Amino acid sequence: MRTSGSCRPESPRPASGFTLLEMLVVLVIMGMAVAVISPRLQNAYEAVARSGERADVVRQLQRLPLVARDRDGIDLPAGSTELAKMLKLPDGWSVVPEQPLRIESSGLCHAGIVAVHHDGDVAPQRVTLAEPDCQVSDAR
Repeated sequence: MRTSGSCRPESPRPASGFTLLEMLVVLVIMGMAVAVISPRLQNAYEAVARSGERADVVRQLQRLPLVARDRDGIDLPAGSTELAKMLKLPDGWSVVPEQPLRIESSGLCHAGIVAVHHDGDVAPQRVTLAEPDCQVSDAR
């Protein structure tokens, strides 16, 4: 039986934990990973936001027969900017008819093609408005 009360352990224990150098190496690796990944995440976020805005533009185009009923018909020449003023488009979006666009006051839509453009896009996207109800589809 041991009778002496020593405060020291019988064998020295190795120090536990991480050294400052190990923590710095891990932080540098994490920083490089974030620097590589963050631009891609930003691009993905912008693409998702733009697709939501594009869906809103399509919904607005499908509302054209209702707008025509309120305005006693729509008759626009090709290249007119009046269509964008009639719709509640998200910021940065424009819609321009590529050929004369006619929607009667009864809501009957004559087939037409419009160019949908966002400020960040290189080229506009062509969209077809089909008879009789302005159903929207991508132009071929």
